[in-house]
Amino acid sequence: MRSWERALSVLEALYERGQAAGHGWTLDTELLPPHQQQANALENQGLVALAGREDRAELSVLESRPVRWAARLTPYGYDTLAYGQSRPRAEPPPGEAAPDRQSVSFFSVAAPG
Repeated sequence: MRSWERALSVLEALYERGQAAGHGWTLDTELLPPHQQQANALENQGLVALAGREDRAELSVLESRPVRWAARLTPYGYDTLAYGQSRPRAEPPPGEAAPDRQSVSFFSVAAPG
């Protein structure tokens, strides 16, 4: 998987889990540590916001447990996710048909003459 595909995967996970939670944050128990590390890297690019001390304290009260890490998309993260999802999928290697397409062979016929 390419790095941009991994980043898009993390953005999708943050979006989905944040929406499901209702408060927009993806919490420490909802994302594997490698994905948390990727989210931390995406913060440096302005795509993800990490919860500060006050936000984590509020989330801890809402969750009735200590929240040690939380992240959500920034407006740039939402834009990047929308752009990434709108891009056409990569074409399959030559000789393989995409799952929703049928393989067709073309041949040439010499014109009579």
